[in-house]
Amino acid sequence: MKNEVLQSWQQNAGEWIHAIQGHTIASRKFTNPAIVETIKQYKPSTVLDLGCGEGWLTRALSNKDTFVTGVDGTKELVEHAKTLSNNPFYTLNFEEIIAGMPIPNAPFDAVVLNFCLYLKDGLIPLFLALKNQLTANGHIFIQTLHPSFLLMNKLPYQSQWVEDSWKGLPGNFTQPHRWYARTLEDWFAVFDEAGLATTLKEPINDAGLPVSLIFILKNGK
Repeated sequence: MKNEVLQSWQQNAGEWIHAIQGHTIASRKFTNPAIVETIKQYKPSTVLDLGCGEGWLTRALSNKDTFVTGVDGTKELVEHAKTLSNNPFYTLNFEEIIAGMPIPNAPFDAVVLNFCLYLKDGLIPLFLALKNQLTANGHIFIQTLHPSFLLMNKLPYQSQWVEDSWKGLPGNFTQPHRWYARTLEDWFAVFDEAGLATTLKEPINDAGLPVSLIFILKNGK
């Protein structure tokens, strides 16, 4: 599964860059400012943008008071991100972080994972590893699709694999990968097992429908 995800992103890196920089994904009108505003409320001095892609969030969070490091497992995206700002960007995947590979510029006041958690297994060891990369009062921010996505697509409300990661996105995406959709109850079960205290936000679109979940996590044990 790991290779399937990485290969899909390598295959579609250029198309993703075009979609993000061309603002062609309609829901990003709501989800992009939602994650930026949420993180800025906590005034972190150092941030890790994990799964940074082409670096838009890294750049959006950066200012004279906030130093942001971008990390992604797709080398093509990281290399493109380096051309757009002076932020430090590194190629590193979740498995390497779980295995204990050092993350440059750690520890961080905030770690953000924005629409990049696709797997069923491995989240708990990832969160345990990330807890060790936080400052004493640091937070982990996660934005993901709202579980109402399941009902909107006439799927049963239960955690499950969804087959096409690029379905519904404008552009010429190929070689899709599967991703694991979780119910709210199952998300909270994962966080509890990882020893993370959780609060959340639900960004809403112009139609009054939820477009994502933002989890705000801190060490609870």
